[in-house]
Amino acid sequence: MEARRLIAKLCTRFRVSLDFGRRLQPLVEKAVQAEPEKRRLLLELVERSFAEEARRAELGDEVDEGGSPADRRALTTVASVLHGWNPPTWFERWEDGLPRLPRA
Repeated sequence: MEARRLIAKLCTRFRVSLDFGRRLQPLVEKAVQAEPEKRRLLLELVERSFAEEARRAELGDEVDEGGSPADRRALTTVASVLHGWNPPTWFERWEDGLPRLPRA
């Protein structure tokens, strides 16, 4: 069994991108070299990952088409809060470390 060929077959079977499959290739390579029981478990994990990615991509397509009414309400609520928000000055220095709040 060759890891690259197995990844390509799984990508085709589950209709996911080859980029996704390539991320799992090191795990498949380890599975190929493992003893039979570990190989079986690792390959089951890989196959479940492909199935989950396919499911996620399918759900993502549905969300791109407008999402649920609850999703739209949540996004509208968050957007209305964030668009009127002016971050405090310490927020701009956040990447420099923990903020030092002014003493009262």
